[in-house]
Amino acid sequence: MDGIPAKKTISVIITIFFLMGIANALFPGKFALAKDKEIGPNEVQGKVTQFRTRAKKGTIVVKSDQTGKPYTFYVGWSTFYTPRYPGIGETVKVQYINDRGFLKATRVEIVPKS
Repeated sequence: MDGIPAKKTISVIITIFFLMGIANALFPGKFALAKDKEIGPNEVQGKVTQFRTRAKKGTIVVKSDQTGKPYTFYVGWSTFYTPRYPGIGETVKVQYINDRGFLKATRVEIVPKS
């Protein structure tokens, strides 16, 4: 029993890595690295860069601590703030829903400094 020749084994391994690279290019969300993730599904933690409200409606912009990406959330009557409205520069944890492409904050919690 001679086994599989070395040249054939190497070509099979190269083919597998090639196919994995194509799959990663076609479906980047399925094979994303953990460093590109937020703290949870529909949850972002970061610093407040803008906060505009008028009659309980407005927007809050949060720059993510994990990815550095800025997120604009719409706030309104149903947004719950813990323990109070955040200020610019404070670290917050935002839970949100995606309503037809608009990120609507459901809960904004100020993270205490440790």
